[in-house]
Amino acid sequence: MRTLFDPWKALLAGTLLLVLLAQPICRAESAGDERAALRERLIADLSDFEFPLEDGYLSEYTEDPEREEEAVQVFKVAKVKTGVLIVGKNGAPLVRACYGVRGRSKEPVTLKTQFRVASVTKLVTAIGLMRLWEVGLFDLDAPLSDYLPMKVVNPAFPDSPVTARQLLSHTSSIKQGMRYHPDWENLQLNNNYFDKSVEPGGRYQYANLNGGLAGAMIEALSGLSVNSCMKAILFDPLGIDAAYNPGLLGDTSDMADIMYEDGGILSTAKRELETLKDYDDTCDPREHTDRTIGKLYINADGLHRLASLMVNGGIIGERRLLYEDTERLMRADQSKIEGSSVRVPGDYGLFVAHVSPTGKYTWYGHQGRFNGITADIFWQPQTGMTFVMIVNGYDGALSTDGLAPIARRMMTLVENWIE
Repeated sequence: MRTLFDPWKALLAGTLLLVLLAQPICRAESAGDERAALRERLIADLSDFEFPLEDGYLSEYTEDPEREEEAVQVFKVAKVKTGVLIVGKNGAPLVRACYGVRGRSKEPVTLKTQFRVASVTKLVTAIGLMRLWEVGLFDLDAPLSDYLPMKVVNPAFPDSPVTARQLLSHTSSIKQGMRYHPDWENLQLNNNYFDKSVEPGGRYQYANLNGGLAGAMIEALSGLSVNSCMKAILFDPLGIDAAYNPGLLGDTSDMADIMYEDGGILSTAKRELETLKDYDDTCDPREHTDRTIGKLYINADGLHRLASLMVNGGIIGERRLLYEDTERLMRADQSKIEGSSVRVPGDYGLFVAHVSPTGKYTWYGHQGRFNGITADIFWQPQTGMTFVMIVNGYDGALSTDGLAPIARRMMTLVENWIE
């Protein structure tokens, strides 16, 4: 497997992989434990990255009032309470627009306003997980049970292992539900999580628990809480302030309330910050199968950095964080990969959806929806365009083909800007 590091770092990663395969990790060990020391050294290597610019952009932004007003009009027509948009090309911002207020405080929304971005959480988590894959910490087609402290298996198909590739492509045979803590040892008796009619890898069906297990994998592989690991290997290197609980953000002064579709307040920023007292920020992959489903807090600036990273094939500024092949793999049809444990095409690569609002261009990324929040991060390798939008207090129809109506309208507008 290709590696981003020098031979010593590659040897270190390989040594750690052998140790992990010999004894799957459930919790981080003491500081003196050999495995913990190896993991800490590896995380330090992955964190060795300096973002090139303080302001988060790869070039200065020149205001474009005409296009900004066009974007604001889309927000107004959709009657959103809050809207933020960043459109870029090859990492350079072309259009930035902010509309409305953060919530009950009536403070104006900014590009730095932190939002809960729902299922966009899954894509962001997958980028971090694939950094661990690049250094050889796991095999996409090996059984999850090789790495996790519990046996993840569809009891109707006990001899067909569930794999990371299946999780990330939503072909694991896990079905959609609102419960995210299976009794792994007794699934045969109480199986409300797996579709008994389909073998793992044999059908696409979106399921939130797939996203939760991706986070559990990060904890098991790194020996850190998912928040600590993602902060070390992705957020801090890119200068992004993001967290799986808002109380862990570096700056909590600019946070949006969570709104209902009609703009009423479901939960204030203050109330969300108070949830930190009940948040377990430790490494416990067996229990933390709900961490990475949809509660990431991040701002539009942070999502723009990630979209720029992906559209430029893993490079941001003059630094490489991912291989170009990894970005390409994440948006590929997994059933066409040689040796893949996924046997059928689906709507996703590795937590990367593909959408085409006009049929002219294909966008890759993810949308998240929760009550009145709709969040989008998409990129177009064909044109170098990136699209980041977050709206709050939005009473839109159900998504069709992976896009809410406002996202379809805004992306159609953006396509008109492509030269």
